[in-house]
Amino acid sequence: MISKLLIANRGEIAARIARTCDRLGIDYVTVSVDEDRVLTYHDAAAATVRLPAGGYLDAAALVRAATETGCDAVHPGYGFLSENAAFARAVRAAGLVFVGPSSPVIESMADKASARQVMADAGVPVLPGTRESTDDLDALVRAAADIGYPLIVKPAGGGGGKGMSVVRSAAGLRESLASATRTANAAFADGRLHLERYAEHARHIEVQVFGDEFGTVVHLFDRDCSLQRRHQKVIEEAPAPRISDPTRRQMFDAAVRGARALHYTGAGTFEFLLVGDEFFFIEMNTRLQVEHTVTEQITGIDLVEWQLRVASGAPLPATQEEITYTGVSVQVRMYAEDPFRSFLPCPGELEVTRWPAVRIERAFTRRLHVTGGFDPMIAKLIATGATRAAALATARRACAELRWHGISTNLGFVGHVLAAPEIAAAEYDTAYLDRIDPVQEFTDPERLSALAVAATLTAPDRATPWSAGAPGGDRAWLDPDGQDLGSLALSVDGRPFTVRVSGYDGDAVLLRTDTDEPSVAGIRSGAQTVSLDSIPSTVRRLGEGWVSQVAGVSREVRYAEYRSLGAADADPEIRSPMPGTLVRLHVESGTQVEKGQLLGVVEAMKMEHELTATHSGVVTVTAPEGAVVTTDQSIFLIEERSVA
Repeated sequence: MISKLLIANRGEIAARIARTCDRLGIDYVTVSVDEDRVLTYHDAAAATVRLPAGGYLDAAALVRAATETGCDAVHPGYGFLSENAAFARAVRAAGLVFVGPSSPVIESMADKASARQVMADAGVPVLPGTRESTDDLDALVRAAADIGYPLIVKPAGGGGGKGMSVVRSAAGLRESLASATRTANAAFADGRLHLERYAEHARHIEVQVFGDEFGTVVHLFDRDCSLQRRHQKVIEEAPAPRISDPTRRQMFDAAVRGARALHYTGAGTFEFLLVGDEFFFIEMNTRLQVEHTVTEQITGIDLVEWQLRVASGAPLPATQEEITYTGVSVQVRMYAEDPFRSFLPCPGELEVTRWPAVRIERAFTRRLHVTGGFDPMIAKLIATGATRAAALATARRACAELRWHGISTNLGFVGHVLAAPEIAAAEYDTAYLDRIDPVQEFTDPERLSALAVAATLTAPDRATPWSAGAPGGDRAWLDPDGQDLGSLALSVDGRPFTVRVSGYDGDAVLLRTDTDEPSVAGIRSGAQTVSLDSIPSTVRRLGEGWVSQVAGVSREVRYAEYRSLGAADADPEIRSPMPGTLVRLHVESGTQVEKGQLLGVVEAMKMEHELTATHSGVVTVTAPEGAVVTTDQSIFLIEERSVA
């Protein structure tokens, strides 16, 4: 058995691997960049090695960390270099065990085009696509014409949805290719791309496989990963619902057949698109998956332990006949993102004050500084039940019970999704979440009212909200110097809205929000108990924010800075919606631009956000390409004039 393991990764997967090492009595060494040094899995490590500027993508530094600390094996986790054949080769060249398949197998499967051809030769159904992956954009444009539209762009060297995009016509292809190349280089140090015909209205079904050095290959059943947003999985479950038994058996057989064709060793995942009763191979991940937890829950098998045993040269611990499952398990990924602002990443300070009573994968206990340099996933919540309905209900309750403040997360959105009838009926496809607009479907008037009350209570700290009249008879918000602030810009769960004073009755102020169904909140000056449309409510301070309790349900509320609001379409300044890096400029100062024209791209947490012109005019660029920008930092100024 492996005696000392380097965990060549970070975050919750590093903590997950460390937990199994602790149980098996295996010493382990962790690696870290400066901002990750406080994560919990470092505490019991035999040593922690600080990584240089290349961080978790620096293969030489990782191998050096393993050899210098006396490790005899390296576990790559997932993401980063986990599917990098050169890294696996370097680990083995240093005389160490790589916890994963051979370098040639990684190479053949990490390249999406190569993987497709290998599987086709093994008799596994595939979709039309490029025969070779490349970073030659001209060659990819030519290949797209042969494949046809719609098609999907995929980075060859990694997964997790990073860099993937659906292209429906030649008009948007080249920019999608350029964006995917940048993202792939940043996430996987490999800018090559693969194109494939896009299957509409499909479900994403995975089959977990395991192989050993003695030629044995087994499957550990399936998972449904169809609930994705921008090709990034959000909710996963095992086993997959609503699949006929014959189709399920055919998928298991195809996955095992494909793994045997590769002489596969270790943990692997075959990913299929399911359309009706037809399925098509899309890729194989030669590593542990983020969603491996749901398979562990229904089978009772520790997949990390199996990885370590197989890597040590042992046979698989169980035969196919001995592997069974019971119940249903659902995993929810907790992301640092703002559902009400197009799911923009939200780096910053997070504090969790209560975790729910389900299995949770995380690398911190209470406080976490979420940086802009990594994937926005914070933690995973895994709920298991005897039936699918029970597992979904537990997952939904876990989302509601988790308490946090500081930055926005997706848990409120996920809780709403889990309650949808389409989810209960398993009638969805991979585009289901992308069709949901949280602002339209999940606005909670009571929550907005509660926040308006919280704003009134906090206003005396920053402003005098009803000291003078304003045009039209409304009372204005005034700053301490008596200047009219016009309105109060607030947010709840990241959903921005405006509060204005709409009336005044004695010592009570009436507030009106700009939601589709405006709610009116009444509050008496200095009171801590208020009435929201006859619903009892209280607001109390929690750290630097506030917690509102409406009808007995506590909800965190937070408020943005006080400032006058201008109409977004008329604002001459185009600002960064998030902290990040200005990775691409598409215009230069003095250029005449049209409304909707792409101006530049800001990247944070491995996600890109396009900045477009809100109106026509002449642009002035106020930040250089490559600049690190902050939220609301002005990047472009558009003046309504023509170039002389």
